[in-house]
Amino acid sequence: MWIALALLAAIFSALTTLMLKQSVAEGGAVLSTVAFRVIAGLLLALALTLVGTWPPMPASFWRTLGFVIPPEIGGMLCLTLALRTGDVSVVQPIMGLIPLLVMAGGVLFLHEVPSALAVAGILFVAVGLYFVGLRPGESLLEPIRSLATSRASWYAVTATLFWTVTSLLHKIGIAIVGPMTWAVALTLGSGLGLALALPLMAWKNGSIGAPQRVVPWTRFVALTGVAYAVQQVGLQNALVHAQAGYVIAVASMSILIATAVGVLVLREEGGVHRITGAVLVSGGVGLIALFG
Repeated sequence: MWIALALLAAIFSALTTLMLKQSVAEGGAVLSTVAFRVIAGLLLALALTLVGTWPPMPASFWRTLGFVIPPEIGGMLCLTLALRTGDVSVVQPIMGLIPLLVMAGGVLFLHEVPSALAVAGILFVAVGLYFVGLRPGESLLEPIRSLATSRASWYAVTATLFWTVTSLLHKIGIAIVGPMTWAVALTLGSGLGLALALPLMAWKNGSIGAPQRVVPWTRFVALTGVAYAVQQVGLQNALVHAQAGYVIAVASMSILIATAVGVLVLREEGGVHRITGAVLVSGGVGLIALFG
């Protein structure tokens, strides 16, 4: 069950990324992110109201939400800065660290004990994601070397650390109020929290990045919001049933899916690195599914 939910999260996370690229091409990155997260949060709230019940929200819930919003926003901003200032082939391999760090954090802070073969699967996923992100013809060590010269690489490292923290806090929030309520609170809270930066942007840059073509931007933002809402349903419900490291590893297939779309549909460059990475990621997910 959790495998299906995590794969659902991976597919719709990839769709979120692809739709957000289109949104950002029409309007500002921060404004687009605020808009799609608020739309997703409202959709999730409507779904919970129609098909579920709102649980009590004790002080521990608000405390956990207060802890998770800053790193969630920090991760969004750092990834945006990384992609703006550096190549995807440098940024994306570093994001493959997330499953490993989440697994380590789960052992240390959530007392989760992964099986040996599942640990091997997570390692395969991390290495595979590293290979998927490499540019054809580049050295295997290029993303590591870039840490010495590229600000984008350090933005990616910081985003990775932020999202490791949020992945672990998700388990705590879910335990308090359930997956759907937590998804609503996280999505709306992060969107509204990031909205506080818009007046600062207007003061500093003279604009909040309003789109010149409102209709296509609105369409892409709405599609991004729908995709993100479904991704949150899959992710948060999967975390109920499995260890955080397992879920994040399987959900990280979104990188592989987005890359495959880029190669097959958008005609981006492929290469042996990406084929190798795809094999490793698929094998790793298989090990996690069988032995996790």
